[in-house]
Amino acid sequence: MKQPLAIDPWPLLAAAVALAACAAPPRPAPRAAGPPAPAAVQPARPPRPAGAPAPSVASTAAYGPAAPSSPPAPSAAPPAASSAADAAASGEGGAPGAAAPQGPSIAIEPPYKLGQLPAPRGQAEAAERDRWNAGGRGDPPAPPPPAEGHPLPRIIVDIDKVKGPLKAREVERIARRHLWVHVYSCYRLRAYRDPSLHGKTTVRLTVSRAGKVTGARATSSTLSAPDVVSCLAARARSLPLPRARAGSTVVATLQVYPGDDPVEPPPSVLAPGPGELRPDAIEAAVAEAMPAFRSCYEAALAGAPALWGRLAVRFHVTDTGAVDEAFEVESRFPDERLTRCVLRRARALTFPAPEGGDLRFVVPLRFSPDPQSP
Repeated sequence: MKQPLAIDPWPLLAAAVALAACAAPPRPAPRAAGPPAPAAVQPARPPRPAGAPAPSVASTAAYGPAAPSSPPAPSAAPPAASSAADAAASGEGGAPGAAAPQGPSIAIEPPYKLGQLPAPRGQAEAAERDRWNAGGRGDPPAPPPPAEGHPLPRIIVDIDKVKGPLKAREVERIARRHLWVHVYSCYRLRAYRDPSLHGKTTVRLTVSRAGKVTGARATSSTLSAPDVVSCLAARARSLPLPRARAGSTVVATLQVYPGDDPVEPPPSVLAPGPGELRPDAIEAAVAEAMPAFRSCYEAALAGAPALWGRLAVRFHVTDTGAVDEAFEVESRFPDERLTRCVLRRARALTFPAPEGGDLRFVVPLRFSPDPQSP
């Protein structure tokens, strides 16, 4: 009787294991600790600026890495810009696939005509806009640098003579503190149209024993604007002086000269104007100044590397497209030197001629430092 054939199972088992190893997919390499590589990150595009309606053109034109829509609280770190990889992949700032420009981010919000600021859609968007309008200088905040030059008008208030029990030195101290803003308010009535306006006005005041100015009249003036002179005399009547045992007569000299920057028009003349200009035409004109704006921002970042915020610029464009007004409105950027630098560059812009006449409009800019910068 034949013996059954003996089969060794171990070679068959080894073959089965080898086949299984070939068929199974390779295991992924273990992930290294820390954040993923920047090239693998594709963050979402920043949403439309708070409260902005969907215009016919792009909601936000970004120059450099796009600024974020939602900054943290002012006490936190500055807003982070979108990655350069995302900007390059989307084609912003150049041809698709090209490397995005490095450096700080400046984003243009949709322009709007004066008085037509889009209302925020809820408290969250209102709070977001408020945070951007306040901006920040880092944590701890870097101290703002001293202002260069003298941007405001040069105003000198002197008391030439006091007849009566009031002390001339005390009257002059009170007058210099109280009358400065009134002289400025009167001066801007004409100085926004005549930047070279200057002169000296002498005002004679009659003061009661209760310290109230009961009479004020201009006795002489070298100002070429009669309405400014009459305004100065009228505003001098508000001067609060101390009580005395008898009335006094005060002779004051009010001098005013142009500062280094233009004078903002008074609120009474700030009208939107009848003109119309397409938002994309406005954005294209503002884009011409982006290199200059970036230079202003980079200079400010040298002293405050975490500086960020929103700067809304109000333009007045004549019927020919010339800019005769550019001032900050609605926001309060936390660096005066950057604000003045940007406004000076903005005043050199030229826009297409509006249809229908002159026009006042607002272009908000959002400044955010590059998160890759040291």
